[in-house]
Amino acid sequence: MSPTASADPAAPRGVVLLGLPGAGKSTVAPLVAAALGWRAVDLDRAIEAAAGISVAEIFATQGEAFFRAWERRMTAQVLAEAAGPVVLAPGAGWIEDPSHQRHVGHGLIGVHLQVSPAVAADRLAGSAERRPLVGDDDPAQRIARLEARRKGLYVQANHTISVDSMTPGEVAAIIVALASG
Repeated sequence: MSPTASADPAAPRGVVLLGLPGAGKSTVAPLVAAALGWRAVDLDRAIEAAAGISVAEIFATQGEAFFRAWERRMTAQVLAEAAGPVVLAPGAGWIEDPSHQRHVGHGLIGVHLQVSPAVAADRLAGSAERRPLVGDDDPAQRIARLEARRKGLYVQANHTISVDSMTPGEVAAIIVALASG
């Protein structure tokens, strides 16, 4: 058994970061993992590596349902690996799948990185990555619609952190304290 794995079957298998596009999930996950000695998995990057094409290309050529099937497979694979606890950074729509919802609070500590649509849109404006569900026309409005649709799902998280005015390091420090406590 690795020094970071726990013999306690009730111990969490890790942390899952939940939130809108631009909340900082992919940025914060490796910081948390490094501090805890866990592994970080950016689920979109894992899907891209396995599929051999980008998430944007999957959405454009195969559709969202095809992407969500990849997401379910990769989530199951990551959680089945016996490599110790994980900090999982899934895409923003991950929480909408009931098969994923059952993990939040039951093996994975759910942490909602709450970000306002305006701040999320500003953060995404500086990114070269294309977000299929955000688009290029009025991203703040599209993000607000995603927030309205998912708001009731984010309450399933064990913890919520308002990240609008925080640095990734500050957010990571809070998550490390939550996961360690």
